[in-house]
Amino acid sequence: MVIYQNIANLLHYASVNLDLDELDEIWVRNLLLAELKLTSYIDYQIDEEAVETLKSPDTLLEPISNYALAQSIITAESKEAFEAKIMNMVMRRPGEIADTFEGVRQKNPQRAGDWLYDTCIKANYVKLSAITANKHWDAKSTKGKLEVTINTARPEKSNKETAAILEQKNDSYPLCMICKENEGLSNGSVVRQNLRTIPVTLGGEEWFWQFSPYSYYNQHMIAINRDHTPMVINEATIGKLFDFVDYMPHYFVGVNASLPRIGGSILTHDHFQGGYKSLPVHKATVRAKLASEEFPLLEVGIVDWYNNVIRISGNHRKMVMDMAVKIHNAWESYEDKTADIIPATGEQKHNSTSLTVRREETKQGKKYTCDVTLRNNRTDDKHPDGIFHAHSEYHHIKSEAIGLIEAQGLFILPGRLERQLGEVAKYITREVKYNADKLTADMKPFAGMIEKITEESKGKPTALEADLSIRDEIARVCEKILVNTACFKDDEGVKKFLSTVGVK
Repeated sequence: MVIYQNIANLLHYASVNLDLDELDEIWVRNLLLAELKLTSYIDYQIDEEAVETLKSPDTLLEPISNYALAQSIITAESKEAFEAKIMNMVMRRPGEIADTFEGVRQKNPQRAGDWLYDTCIKANYVKLSAITANKHWDAKSTKGKLEVTINTARPEKSNKETAAILEQKNDSYPLCMICKENEGLSNGSVVRQNLRTIPVTLGGEEWFWQFSPYSYYNQHMIAINRDHTPMVINEATIGKLFDFVDYMPHYFVGVNASLPRIGGSILTHDHFQGGYKSLPVHKATVRAKLASEEFPLLEVGIVDWYNNVIRISGNHRKMVMDMAVKIHNAWESYEDKTADIIPATGEQKHNSTSLTVRREETKQGKKYTCDVTLRNNRTDDKHPDGIFHAHSEYHHIKSEAIGLIEAQGLFILPGRLERQLGEVAKYITREVKYNADKLTADMKPFAGMIEKITEESKGKPTALEADLSIRDEIARVCEKILVNTACFKDDEGVKKFLSTVGVK
C-alpha cells in the first residue's frame, strides 16, 4: 500500500529536519499506524534526496490526509487538526525544543532564532506555503518605501469587534488564543498541537514567546505574558522591551498602543511583537534633531515619517528607557484642543503610544534605539471610526485598527482585496467594459481607483501594467492612511509637546 511509503517519507523527513532520533523511529511509526487504523507495516524504498530537499512537509502530509479522508478517519473540516497532530508525533517535545534553543542562544542568538524558525516551518506550524501565496511588494513612495502584503489567511476584524472583546467575560480554556495553555491544544478551530514556545524572563516576570503561524515578515514572533492580563503601557512595560532586545539583540520588539482602534486585535492579553526585520520606519532618517535637557547624551529627534514618531538613541540603556517613559507618561495626559487632542473623556482614555526598541553594536558599545509613536483614539460625528484612524474613503482598502506594524510602514491588507483588485484589473485592461452603475456593492468603493488609473493609462494596458498601476494606487492610499493617523499634521505640534518634557 502506498500509505506505507508515505509514512516512510514522513519519518525520513522528520529524522533530517526535526531531529527525530533513530531510537524513536519505530515508536513514532506505530503511533502513526494507530492514528491511521493500520495493523501492519511494509518497508518501502524511498527517494531520500527528494525528501531532503523539501522546504516544508506539505507534499508529504497531503497523501496521508487524503488516505485518512478516504477511510473516513477524518473529515475535511478536521484536516488541519489532523495534520498538526501528525507533525506533533514526529517532532520533539516543547521542553526539548526550549532546551536546545537556549543552549544555542547563549552562544549565538541569531543562530538560535534561525534554527527555531526553520524548525517551526519544517513542523508546519509556520505555514510557509500560505505565506508564500500572499502577495507582497515594496511600494515606492515619497518617504522611501512602504511594504504591502495581502494576507489571504488572516480574517478581517472590525474595530467594533476588537473593542467588544474587552467587555466580554471569558471563562473558557484557554482564556484567549495566545495564552500559554494553547501549546499542544486541539479544540475546534484552535489547532496548536505542533506549536512550540520558548520561556523568557522580562522585568522579573514569566513570559514566553512563539512565532506567528502566518508571519507578516521574517521570524515574526509574539512575546506573551504568562498570565492572562490586559495590555498596558507603563514604565515596567517599556523596561521589558529593553530586556527582550538584550535577550535577542538582532530582533526588534514593540508594543501596540493599549487602546481600541489604535491598538492590536488582542487587547485582553499583554503581549509584544517583533522579529528579525527592519520595518520601513526603522530605515527612515531623523528630519528634526532635538536635545534633552535632562539627558544631553541622548540623540532625540522627529523621524521623517507620515505620522508622529519620536526617536531616542544612545549607548546608555537606562537613559534611553527613562526618556521613553517620560515621553509616554507626558503624552497620556497631554491636551491640545487646536489639534483635536483630548487625552480622556471621563474614565475613557484616548492618548497612548506604540513603541519599538532595537539594539545594535557600535564602537562605543551597545546602542539602543526606541521609536515612540504618538496615538489618539478619539472619535467624532465626522469620523465615527476614529479621528486619527483611516478615514472612511479608504476603508475599502483598510478599515481595521492601524496597529504597531502598519503604523511603522508594513501594511497587512485583507484577503478580500485579492479578488477585488483582480476585478479592478479587468476594467483597466478593458477585458470587462466599465460601467459605474453596474458595479456590485463591494466594488463600488473602487470606482474612483478604476477611473483614475484608466484616465492615466495610455492605450490598452497589459495585465502587468494594470497590476503595477494598482499597486502604486494602493501605496498612495496607505500613505494617506498613515497621514490620517498623525495626531499633529506638522512638526511644530510635536515640538510643542516635547517641550513639556524638556526636549527642544
